[in-house]
Amino acid sequence: MHVKPSDWRFAATTLEVAFRSVAGESTRDWFTLADHLGQPSRALAHEIYENLKELKELDPRSKAAGHILGQMDELAFPDMLQNFRETTSQDEPRPTDIREGWCHVLWSHNMPDRALVGAVHGTPLEVVSVLNRWTPGTCYGVLAAWHVEDPDWAAAQIVRTFGQPLDQLGLMPVPASGGLPRMKLLTENAIWKTIVKSPWHVEAAEPSHDDVACADQHGAVEPTR
Repeated sequence: MHVKPSDWRFAATTLEVAFRSVAGESTRDWFTLADHLGQPSRALAHEIYENLKELKELDPRSKAAGHILGQMDELAFPDMLQNFRETTSQDEPRPTDIREGWCHVLWSHNMPDRALVGAVHGTPLEVVSVLNRWTPGTCYGVLAAWHVEDPDWAAAQIVRTFGQPLDQLGLMPVPASGGLPRMKLLTENAIWKTIVKSPWHVEAAEPSHDDVACADQHGAVEPTR
């Protein structure tokens, strides 16, 4: 991290918030942020977030800071930052589109009591774009998304799990009264065999309910605009 000592804490805090957002899937348009970072898993993003939270309190020239940076190097943290830089460069941005397919949970402000669950070829943002064109003035957003190897199989499992047909965009409205954690649990149970691991996947503990709740307090889900 090439930053001035005077900017150390600000830079570390900014990165901490970014990885907390990916780990908690709780802030506005977290999917796009994760996409630019190279799709780190929630567990991996949470581990990096914990390291950054500790790192910002240390002297950047200290041995302790060097130790944490070494750990983060093993977690592919520098590669993720480079991936973000390349995909957001104003001169030659590198596309991040992954074509295999995604399973996702979408939200719409005109259906606060329902969420849209589906699996399609392409990305959730493409589905959101189509929905926004079809219904001008209505905002949709991505609540959760999982990269899947076989979206057709995943869609069939969702139909079997929820017992309803999908519409022409591969979406199914389901009650949101149970909350996002329940929705995600059902969806992950339906598609777990086909979820693709992140490029920098590591075996790490998933964030605890307390950690995710803390992340939610710092940024409520909002629709993509």
